[in-house]
Amino acid sequence: MSVMSRLLLSRALRAACAAVVLAAGPAAAADTCAAGADLVVSAADPAPVADGDSTLLHPAVTNAGGTATAVPFTLYVHLPPGVVGTGTSSGATCSTLPFGHTVACAVPAGLAPGASVTAEVRISVASGMDPEVLDGTVEAELPDDPTPGNNSRTFRITIV
Repeated sequence: MSVMSRLLLSRALRAACAAVVLAAGPAAAADTCAAGADLVVSAADPAPVADGDSTLLHPAVTNAGGTATAVPFTLYVHLPPGVVGTGTSSGATCSTLPFGHTVACAVPAGLAPGASVTAEVRISVASGMDPEVLDGTVEAELPDDPTPGNNSRTFRITIV
């Protein structure tokens, strides 16, 4: 879906919620507007990894909302410098963006309430890196998510 299509859909959803406020009052609007899909991202820290080696990260996104996702969305894994990734998922199409520091998994519309999609991202650490702890981020993008504060999660990569 193009950026323009997402923008138009976002405006249409906001307009529908505003119409409910005018017609039925704030209580009905809260029920209608909050009943949409609500993505929640989770990612446990991967196992420690030695320089020049790799480990696995299993980020997941769950629909905690009241309806299925109406549009496709993307789960991103952002990796720090010196770390690159490749990803796979049975419920999404994953690709590594240029330079390897971001893995993007496109999830089709229709993720049901309570359902999850999990990706498997192989994280490879460059040779010669000193032992340290690096932060990465997992985030999901869904237009008009009612609680965007739970759409990202930081994870830690421990280089031993």
